[in-house]
Amino acid sequence: MTTLTTQFNLRTDNNGVPGTIINSPLDTGDTFFIEVLMGDIRDSAVGITSSNIAFSFDANQIQNINNPFDPTSASSPLLPSTFPLFRTGILDNFDGTITNLGGAAFPSGFVGSPIGVNQLDTFSLLNFQLTGTETSTLTLTIDLSETGFANGTFASQSPNQSQFNQLIEVNPSVSPTIPEPSMNIGLFLIGLLVFMRHKKENYSRTKIDQNG
Repeated sequence: MTTLTTQFNLRTDNNGVPGTIINSPLDTGDTFFIEVLMGDIRDSAVGITSSNIAFSFDANQIQNINNPFDPTSASSPLLPSTFPLFRTGILDNFDGTITNLGGAAFPSGFVGSPIGVNQLDTFSLLNFQLTGTETSTLTLTIDLSETGFANGTFASQSPNQSQFNQLIEVNPSVSPTIPEPSMNIGLFLIGLLVFMRHKKENYSRTKIDQNG
């Protein structure tokens, strides 16, 4: 059986370094990391040598801020550095998608090396920013037919989970409280209006007397 173990985490952004797993709502403007871990955890583990993943998200609420977004670079955290072959990935922040994010190794040809041999290793690390004010969902989809093991088998040959969701919760915005008018203020305004009316009437009588 080709058992693929996957974890899909949200982590805090500690000045560009992934921090602790997020279990509470975020504030608008916060940045955070998306972490995808994969592992071949079984008695006959050989490790993972390829995979291809995709994301969909609400572009009105979150945006990818990997700069540059360049999975072809061997130093990019978007893909494992040990997967030098077929490195691809397309970001569309307007539609809220990341597609065809993947790469591969060919250990038997001495090109790269497997990840996740009896442990969870990072397959992809992405940086996002919360730009909206509403809670939304970020979905990870793994192409099991392109997720291969070092022995030539693929994750699609067993009933492995291919889709994962993360809820991006947002702290509710707090509107400033407008105080209720007090009774004293109301009485003051009434008194002021009466005073001004009385003063206007006296002024009108004075003008009539002068003209008379």
